[in-house]
Amino acid sequence: MRMNKTVIFQKESLVTNQPLTSGDHSKIVIFILLFLPSIFFGVGVIPAIFLIFGIFMMKKNEDFNHIETAVKVFRGYTFLALLICGGFSIYFGFLHITTEYTEDMYSWEKYDDEFYESLFATSVPILYLVFISQLFFKPLSQHNEWVETNGIFSTKPKSEKNQSIQSEVDIIKGEKLKQYSVADELTKWAKLKEDGHISEEEFNEARTKLLKRN
Repeated sequence: MRMNKTVIFQKESLVTNQPLTSGDHSKIVIFILLFLPSIFFGVGVIPAIFLIFGIFMMKKNEDFNHIETAVKVFRGYTFLALLICGGFSIYFGFLHITTEYTEDMYSWEKYDDEFYESLFATSVPILYLVFISQLFFKPLSQHNEWVETNGIFSTKPKSEKNQSIQSEVDIIKGEKLKQYSVADELTKWAKLKEDGHISEEEFNEARTKLLKRN
């Protein structure tokens, strides 16, 4: 029994440090598309800010706890909206029932419309609670180690990216590429400096050598 638990734990650990699948990426994109209407109407602006901030802080600190906190705030905000909409549904439902057998048809039809509108409004927070859990948080939490280190849509480890960049810098520094014009080489060195891979001093030194060679 302990052996089975150990194997399961090892498998889960391997998954958490693997990139998200295309299906996981699709779920996150679908969540974003479904959430956009709430931002357009204004009610989703605050939870969207928390989610974006959580993703930013996770990327900066490489800590998945920021995503967990952002999702908790999202759920709390959505649950509050659910309580408010549910309260209106109960209120208009009561008015709808009390006026159903009266001769005031105008009030009955008015409360009837408002009751169904409030029911629809109540269903929206419920759906978003499902969306945030199944389409956003679940895929990320299953790959939390990978996400906090490499990002959500990344398919290569950050270490490999850094090695690739460093190799490019080394190649240019070692003049292992075929000879280009001075303008081309200066452009490459300027790009390296702009991206922060070389210092201002290294750039000036390379520029001086290139101009002298020319």
